Amino acid sequence: MRRIAILISLLSLAATAYAANAQDEQQFVASLHLGAAPQLRYLDANGKPLDYASFAEQMREGRRHYSISRDTQAGMAVLRLRPAGARAGEPGRFAFGRGDLFAPFELPSLRGGTQRLSDFHGRYTLVSFFFAECAPCIAEVPTLNAYAREHGDMNFVAITYENADTARQFVAQHGLRWNVLYHGQSLTDTLGIGVYPTVMLLDPSGHVAGSAVGMSLNDDPAKRLADLGNWVEQWKRAMAARASNEKPTRP
Repeated sequence: MRRIAILISLLSLAATAYAANAQDEQQFVASLHLGAAPQLRYLDANGKPLDYASFAEQMREGRRHYSISRDTQAGMAVLRLRPAGARAGEPGRFAFGRGDLFAPFELPSLRGGTQRLSDFHGRYTLVSFFFAECAPCIAEVPTLNAYAREHGDMNFVAITYENADTARQFVAQHGLRWNVLYHGQSLTDTLGIGVYPTVMLLDPSGHVAGSAVGMSLNDDPAKRLADLGNWVEQWKRAMAARASNEKPTRP
């Protein structure tokens, strides 16, 4: 009987802890203002998925902060713990690989208005992350422009963590013709982007098809363009093969 009483007590404590965690999560999610049916993903500092209880525990124990990239219109968000002692602009390692759903976002565009991940659904999208004083980012502009001119069937978007004036000056000085989004620090931190430029290819459903970090300054323009084209086509083929393999077979 004593063992049964102890077991009942332990189960009661577990149920109480679970209820408390559920209530804590409800309050936490409500504070994010993501609407009636929010969809959240929690990640540790290395970009690995966590449940809310583990996320909250690591945040409390390590006194850590987190980055958040969200789309309030869609009610979606990704929250990622920062490395111990890190602040905004000091991301963990790059963590979004092939097949992962890209982080939701809502960022202002130099063309006006706010753009979200869903705005780029339906086509492959090439995303380039840059900042104004990045020499390789400047060097890649002619290649990006040339590739976009030749591929009207794709979306192209460049994202910087800097402000509108800095982004606009970069466009004016270097002639970048892509759609440029700014104030993207939360997104770059959530993705774990710490090396520039970083280029990512998204499939029509918003999943990561491939990514490349850095760019050679020594290649001639024709080779750079050819390399970028080959890289994009390689990952398109890989995603097509993956989709084909995942199709259900008839019995």
